[in-house]
Amino acid sequence: MVKVHEEGGFRAYVHSPPREHETPHVHVESVNGGEVLILLGDDRMPPSLWQNHHMKAPDARTALRIVGENQEQFLSEWRRLHG
Repeated sequence: MVKVHEEGGFRAYVHSPPREHETPHVHVESVNGGEVLILLGDDRMPPSLWQNHHMKAPDARTALRIVGENQEQFLSEWRRLHG
């Protein structure tokens, strides 16, 4: 697991193979509790919420915003780890 970003109580991670799998996504944890998995999208599609594991809705929206603002960085890290 590689931490790719930390901001305002949120930490974003990309898991590396062999544990991780396709579709490009990040795991975002909140200091308030919970984790969301966010699909990274691509140059035509914005990131989208994939799974929510006990994160409150306002925090999930913030996590999605953070991923959207850093989409290219996260995609680059995903590609670096996954080829």
